[in-house]
Amino acid sequence: MSDPDPGHLTAYCREVLPDMLTGACEVSPSLAQQIGADVLLRAEAFAALPSGEQDVLIAPFLEEVFDHEPLEAPLALKAQVTVVVRNSLLEQAHHDGPVASGLVPITRYAAAPLSHFLAARRAEPVDHRGPNPFAGLADRYPRAWACLTALTDVFAEGGRRPLTLPDAPVPQLPTGDEVATASVSSDGEAAVFSAIDPRFDQHLVGSLRRAAARKKILCTAALSRYSRNSAKLHRILEYTLAHDVTILTTNHLIRHDEVWTRRGELVKPRSSDPYAGMAQQRGLTGAHRKVAETVMAQRTGA
Repeated sequence: MSDPDPGHLTAYCREVLPDMLTGACEVSPSLAQQIGADVLLRAEAFAALPSGEQDVLIAPFLEEVFDHEPLEAPLALKAQVTVVVRNSLLEQAHHDGPVASGLVPITRYAAAPLSHFLAARRAEPVDHRGPNPFAGLADRYPRAWACLTALTDVFAEGGRRPLTLPDAPVPQLPTGDEVATASVSSDGEAAVFSAIDPRFDQHLVGSLRRAAARKKILCTAALSRYSRNSAKLHRILEYTLAHDVTILTTNHLIRHDEVWTRRGELVKPRSSDPYAGMAQQRGLTGAHRKVAETVMAQRTGA
């Protein structure tokens, strides 16, 4: 077996990805090059982290990637591709233009080069001194980090893991320049901003405030619907956990004292109808099942 070659990802980011973006997705050459450079930077930043921190960073995206291509790729690698490639500046291009049709081949062809790159960096670590969008999240958002660590632990077998939150200052929601006007998607969820944009939109801020005031359940197809920006997503989780807000996704239940994951085969999140997956009771147990049943009963008026 040949040694892993980090040059495969360099070639992907500098040649293959820009060609796919300009040729199939109508992205300008300059933006295509920027996206490739951003992916390469994110790969270096991600590879510089300990493996345990990498596992926590991919945890919010595991439920959405289990059926991604290539189908034979390990689940962790698919989630790593999401964090490094899908959640890069590529998200801005997807938000602004016709990239959607190219997302599947872009991430499919990124899997092997990224696998080589991460294996090479594990074998011979590089002292990465550039920007790292993933560094320091555990210190800034200790509740969120504890939650995602528990989610990582429970994911393999499903079921429940207790959650003990650390003592930390109660976070506040952003105001002023950190809040932007955004349209609301047809399914009522907050519009998704760029992965590199840490701003909150007004709809999301309002939803979070109402949930905190009423201790209500927030329902979303997947955690990535709140944000593909890791820091922003951690900040959202930090706020909800500090205010005892429950989050129900297609496959997860997150509360201030426990996390749950569906047992067995996961259900594919459907962004256009976040409740579709929640209605499927297969693999839901205990409090997870009861909360999902309550949500669906309230939604149908039963």
